[in-house]
Amino acid sequence: MDSSNALNVERVDLIVRNTPGVLERVVIHIRREGWNIKRLDVREIGGGETSRMEIDIEGAHAQLARAAERLLNLDCVERIGITRNGERFERGRPAERRSAAEREISTVGATAKPMGALRILAINPGSTSTKFAVFDDESQTLLATLRHSESELALCGSVPGQKDLRESAILKYLNESGVPLDSLDAVVGRGGLLKPIESGTYIINERMLDDLRSAAASIHASALGAIIAAAIARNMSIPAYVTDPIVVDEMDRNAKLTGLPGIERVSVFHALNQKAVARRLADRLGKPYENARLVVAHLGGGITVGAHRYGRVIDVNDALAGEGPFTPERAGGIPAIPLIRMCFSGEYTQDELIRKLTRAGGMQAYLGTNDLRAAQKMINDGDEFAALVLDSMAYQVSKEIGSMVAVLEGSVDAIILTGGLAHSNRFTGAIKQRVDKFAAVSVFPGEDEMLALMQGALRVLRGQEDAAWYE
Repeated sequence: MDSSNALNVERVDLIVRNTPGVLERVVIHIRREGWNIKRLDVREIGGGETSRMEIDIEGAHAQLARAAERLLNLDCVERIGITRNGERFERGRPAERRSAAEREISTVGATAKPMGALRILAINPGSTSTKFAVFDDESQTLLATLRHSESELALCGSVPGQKDLRESAILKYLNESGVPLDSLDAVVGRGGLLKPIESGTYIINERMLDDLRSAAASIHASALGAIIAAAIARNMSIPAYVTDPIVVDEMDRNAKLTGLPGIERVSVFHALNQKAVARRLADRLGKPYENARLVVAHLGGGITVGAHRYGRVIDVNDALAGEGPFTPERAGGIPAIPLIRMCFSGEYTQDELIRKLTRAGGMQAYLGTNDLRAAQKMINDGDEFAALVLDSMAYQVSKEIGSMVAVLEGSVDAIILTGGLAHSNRFTGAIKQRVDKFAAVSVFPGEDEMLALMQGALRVLRGQEDAAWYE
């Protein structure tokens, strides 16, 4: 190849675990980085548990090494090798990511803070993971995910009791990555079960922290986002925020009534990710989010499906309260009379039943795992009941999407599938075949919550919008 040419063809080889959809995930990642695949060869090794992928990639070689390094963020990639000018460079996944507690860390080139940049730490706890990232202005310079086993979390006794475990893990990793706390300009956390509020970025104040520590709020790990963010920010005398917490309420008044006076439907959903991917899809359609009509399904440990009409989510299921499909760990909508009988059976305490519905239900109750990859392995090994459970979960998601199409009066620009379960082609395919006649279906695997958190804080720090005050 002519050395004056800006593009080069270089060899990247990967050792990957043979999980469902691994080839598509790697290819999509490379193409999103802006490089062309000239050749791809895949061979099984290690008794069929892993494969070696050899990929010839055409791209600007000055950036290729860093982009290839980001492939280690995919949980299916074990090792990366790059061959350039006869020299070979290798890097494997850190040993910490293979521990018994499933502690998984992925780093994107932590660097020195650029002059004049605003450095933001974003924290997003999930039910079994703690995700955090460092941004210098819009550039993400560090990303990490810590996965916690059920036994590890059980030792903490409660969700609020997990605060020290998760906070110390974040601080330890920042220190090991060379990110001094005094380089931070703000910390932003995922919001928890607060009172219903308008969309926006809020200063974390004592009133908010008091509400997040209440019994109602502390059943969900999202409460820890603001609590940990406030603790870190307080020690550094910098501001702490939440952006679009899960209680953003834009529901139409027709969506509130339940049929039983004294109980109203409330808006509790994955507001951050739903709104972020909705904006991305609206941009792709060439229209503002405020002019779009979309159905967005966030598919994760909890599953929420929202009807987005002209920039507002006018209806959405409250997965935490038991609405909607069953999920990897939640029971979903259950017939009321049998549940009432279970409550009065004397066999369970209130806390035991809440856990049964929110943490030990759904796929976990049926198959003994909340990991979709483990369920898919059962299916691949011939487990017909595992296949029934997965297909039933996809069936119920499809029903929920159909109900939101009705909310939007059948006029839908697009349907979006997002969240961790959207990495599974089997799962999303089962949904698509039922709903793609309503509207085109787009899949955004994973989530945009870290980016959305950063953008909310950055707009406030730059004076582009005022921080809201939680009353």
